[in-house]
Formats: sequence, C-alpha cells, structure tokens
Amino acid sequence: MERNNDLLKQIFNSSNPNELLNNLISNNPQLKNLLSAQKSSGMTPKQFFYQYAQQNGINPDQFINSLKGN
Repeated sequence: MERNNDLLKQIFNSSNPNELLNNLISNNPQLKNLLSAQKSSGMTPKQFFYQYAQQNGINPDQFINSLKGN
C-alpha cells in the first residue's frame, strides 16, 4: 500500500511528464518491457495500448473511463 501511495504522489506532484515516465520505467520492469515492445511495434502508444488491452481481455475505453473517474 505504501508503494502505491508513493506512486500516486509521484504522478500528482510531477510537473515534467517525461521525468515521471522515466522514473516509473526505472522502478517497474514490466512497464519497461511494455514500452520497449511499443517502440519496436511501429505503432503509436494509443494503437499499442488498444491492441494490448484487447489481447488481454480488457475493454480499453472502460479502463480509460475508470481512470477518469467516470
């Protein structure tokens, strides 16, 4: 739980999205692998996200709406 709180603090207190992304990637090997896969796929991040979500049985629009609090 503490780790999740630290992550949320990083996200909400960051004024530099690139720095935040680099910090998240350095602390999460799964995220690092996903970013690498996205870059090598030739797809945009949005295209990759939708494809990855659908391949894993996740409704991407529902996931996005849950992040937005809808």
